[in-house]
Amino acid sequence: MKKIIFLLMILMVILTSFSFAAGQKEAAGQEYVEEWEIPFLNCLTGPIASIGEYLQWGAERAAYEINEAGGIAGKPVKIIGVDTGMSPEKGTVEMAKISEKALVALGPVPEPVIMAAMPIAVKKGLFSFTATTSYEYAEKFFPWSISWFPPTEQRLGAIITAWAKKRPEMKNVVQFVENYGPWPGMAAAHVKGLKDAGITAVDDIDVPGDAVTFGPLAVKTLAKKPDSIIFVCNAEKVAKLILELRDRGWTDNSKFLIFSSADDGALYTTGGDNINGSLIYNYVDPNLDTPRWAAFRQAFKDDHEGMEPFSLSPNYYDAVYMIKRAIEDLGITGAPAKLAEERKAIADYCRNIQKFDGLFFEWTNKDGVPTDKPVFIFEIQSGKKILVETIKG
Repeated sequence: MKKIIFLLMILMVILTSFSFAAGQKEAAGQEYVEEWEIPFLNCLTGPIASIGEYLQWGAERAAYEINEAGGIAGKPVKIIGVDTGMSPEKGTVEMAKISEKALVALGPVPEPVIMAAMPIAVKKGLFSFTATTSYEYAEKFFPWSISWFPPTEQRLGAIITAWAKKRPEMKNVVQFVENYGPWPGMAAAHVKGLKDAGITAVDDIDVPGDAVTFGPLAVKTLAKKPDSIIFVCNAEKVAKLILELRDRGWTDNSKFLIFSSADDGALYTTGGDNINGSLIYNYVDPNLDTPRWAAFRQAFKDDHEGMEPFSLSPNYYDAVYMIKRAIEDLGITGAPAKLAEERKAIADYCRNIQKFDGLFFEWTNKDGVPTDKPVFIFEIQSGKKILVETIKG
């Protein structure tokens, strides 16, 4: 009998030790995660598939680098591209699927899909990075989203004011504005910035989303005798408008200012040398001289027939690195029983991340909004961007 009791006691010790070790293993995030899967609700087919491709490329580039360096908390990460084809209806269906099990998500892209799909993420308590839209869209879904940019009027107004004050001769400005997503809001911020610089003669010209000919718009604009023109429409339309303006006698491209969302391949392939001398603003400086950016830039060029990375291509690259830091700093386990708790922890962490080491610069978030991101104005020359001015927050 004593022998049996002794053996039972040994067995109990073994079982207790095993349970403790299993608990430690779960706490370290090893029990449930063999690979960190991050779904990306993106437009990989349809009208903006070219943009969706390079957004996806940026996220997968980050995953590649992270995996080469040992993964997230010792486990590999995989980006799962989820295509919506830019359909809000499909976006809601896919977000409903993602929201059941995902720890964190990327996207949606673009605004129509954001507006349709993000309410589902909010209801399910899933933090999703809306990293390519304006503050005004993203903040509707706080605290389950994040803004990659400060409030539009605050930031873009400062850019336009700085640009205008260097051109005291500028009195009459025309804006081409396409009614898409956040673009009208960006155009309104430009007007505010111009007024702050003392320019009140501003005329907006509507660019139809389905426009295929641009001669009449160019004629209408030139009749107003502007001394500067701002472009707030998609990349191909900007290039075609500039071509039409030049065909009708416009010669000084330094009086053209192109907004950041048009920094896409179509601007350069359609515009060619005709856009040389035009100015463009955005949040990234491609002339940065760091090993990390040099590697990203070369890899992008290798995969895109020598083209330079576009202004939004680093956004989801940085988002994946932000997720990595959150998981490792918080000791996230990926345990199904902790899903709601760990989703909330990641959301709180990323919305108030301190001194995040992004691809281009370090920044800090406060309640989901970046506090210190710079903005750059460039001159376009032969497909390259030459830095003209830096506006810091």
